[in-house]
Parts: sequence; structure tokens; C-alpha cells
Amino acid sequence: MTAQKVVSLSEYRQDTQQMHIDDVSAQAFLFLQEQAQELDLPMRKLLKEHLLGIACVVKAVEGLDEAQNWLALISDEINTGEHH
Repeated sequence: MTAQKVVSLSEYRQDTQQMHIDDVSAQAFLFLQEQAQELDLPMRKLLKEHLLGIACVVKAVEGLDEAQNWLALISDEINTGEHH
């Protein structure tokens, strides 16, 4: 029974963390959308530049292999429609 409680607590923490991550991601998207509208910028171009900027930061901090790994994981999720 104790093991089940530990698993449940762990799952709760993961679910709560994912909920916060989703919330922050949604807020970031809404901020970008708002800025694009205010500055009359094409949203598609802004999002592509933002994604490129994130990839460049990962490359600078974690290295090329890690940046490529992230992009491969993103590509897999887009192609399969499954979020891990």
C-alpha cells in the first residue's frame, strides 16, 4: 500500500509539473501572439524565429548533439501526434 501512495504522489507531482509547464507555454504563446498583433508582425515568422532562437540557445549551452536531439524529439512528436 505504501508503494502505491509513493507512485500516486510521484504521478501527482508529474501531473502538477506538466500542468504548470503547459500553463507557462500557453502564456508565452499568448504573449508572442499579442506582440505580433501590436507590432503588425507575421505570427508564422515570429514563431519560426522564436523556435530557432530556442534551438540556438540549447546548442550554445548544451551542445550541437543535444540541440539536434531536441529537434529530433520534436519532429517525432509532430509526426506521431504523441506528446511524451
